[in-house]
Amino acid sequence: MMGISKEEYNKLKPYWDFQRKKEYNKEQLMYVCQHIVGVEENSFFNEMWVRLDEENYLEPPEHWIPKNEKLRLD
Repeated sequence: MMGISKEEYNKLKPYWDFQRKKEYNKEQLMYVCQHIVGVEENSFFNEMWVRLDEENYLEPPEHWIPKNEKLRLD
């Protein structure tokens, strides 16, 4: 599976930056949900994800590599 090419990234930088930011926040929320005892992980994640406003998304650190290979930078 290929990531985002440098050419494609530069052409649609705002789009890809937001997709990566969204993915980072999903990964962070999933991590937290996995550590809450006594709650079904996926349903809790889904409930919390719909409540998280885009304006509250955290910026991913520069060294972050998404688990989703399609969002990785080549």
